[in-house]
Amino acid sequence: MDSNSKGCIAEYKFGIECLKRDIKVSYPLVHTSFYDCIADTGDNMYRVQIKSTTQGFQKNRKTVHIQWKHNYEKKDVDYFAIWVEKFDGFFIFKNDGKRLAVRLSLENDYSKYFNNFDFN
Repeated sequence: MDSNSKGCIAEYKFGIECLKRDIKVSYPLVHTSFYDCIADTGDNMYRVQIKSTTQGFQKNRKTVHIQWKHNYEKKDVDYFAIWVEKFDGFFIFKNDGKRLAVRLSLENDYSKYFNNFDFN
């Protein structure tokens, strides 16, 4: 399976998880949008950039590293939702406008963002 297909699967997985939590999801019709979907909680709407990785653990490490090619400005993307196959879930955190990479683990500061669909 190519990386484009894996990315599409992650986007739909995110949508399904949102719907399970009564969060409405809309996808843009064009592929030039900076965000992959809009998550509507009923109180607020958030622009979400969805990333995915199938990278396994490196030897003697419990983290997964993911990076992207360009910076997403805060005016374009509110949140990142990163599907990590190894953990079978999403890390969802606010875009700070500076991040180009992140090391994710269930045992570091990012663990509080694991499957946190509260958008907090």
